[in-house]
Amino acid sequence: MDPDNESDENWRSWRDEALAALTQFTLVLEQNDAPATFFVVGKLLERAGEEIAGLLKDNPAFDIGSHTYSHTDIIDDDPAALGRFSQELLLTSDLIFEHFGERPVGFCTPGGHYKGLQGHPGQLKILWDQGYRYIGSDNSGPPEQWQPSPMTQPYWYTEEGFPELFEVPGTGWHCNYLFNTGHQNDDWKPAPGLPDGTVLERLPVTVEEGFEVRSGEFRHCIENHLVYAPSMHPWSVYRFDPELKHVDSLIRMARAEAVPVVNCRQLYEVYRDAESTTVGRDS
Repeated sequence: MDPDNESDENWRSWRDEALAALTQFTLVLEQNDAPATFFVVGKLLERAGEEIAGLLKDNPAFDIGSHTYSHTDIIDDDPAALGRFSQELLLTSDLIFEHFGERPVGFCTPGGHYKGLQGHPGQLKILWDQGYRYIGSDNSGPPEQWQPSPMTQPYWYTEEGFPELFEVPGTGWHCNYLFNTGHQNDDWKPAPGLPDGTVLERLPVTVEEGFEVRSGEFRHCIENHLVYAPSMHPWSVYRFDPELKHVDSLIRMARAEAVPVVNCRQLYEVYRDAESTTVGRDS
């Protein structure tokens, strides 16, 4: 969704693609009895809320979170920008309540940030005050190697004064950049592309090559007892793999390795119930 290129025609295209992708995702997830969290943009709910709810609402394993109203950047600490962020959250929360009957407790930032919202107490306070209890914002490496993101593990925002606000970092490649579905990564040059430092000579161009990268990430997490949380925009992975074979294969890989498959809310509840308050930020 390009905010500078919105039109009725483009929105029809974006809406149709989003619904096609969600339809295939729900099919694959339900065939595998797998839970998932869907972070939804408010503007899309305005245009396809009934259809999205029809796909997701009746499955208790599907958790619905907010992805802002307009997919705006939220990292600006200026008071006016924080006010806009608060309003976007409220708008999207109202839309989620309208279509799903409850307000979200999970939020994912548009784009990922190195170290998430650490050092941004204004945004964290807004999220906490509006009832959010887990967020996904830590989804990028440092500027010199920002993709793939490091295998940062979940943590609490204790140092910022929100010890009960939980971060679920995205691990490994962001789908848009691994699959280059919107030409976001046309300038990729050979560089470390897997957790063991293996150089990725080129981006994957086939489903099999895409799964090879994803399964390499997952294997690293299995061997090191880490949470694996790859970022997947439905439209993006659907463009690369319309049947979502690599997603199906990842779920089957988890089952074969006896790895629990959970959504973000379930992961938050596991950590909360264990009364974990000090999870390493840079582990």
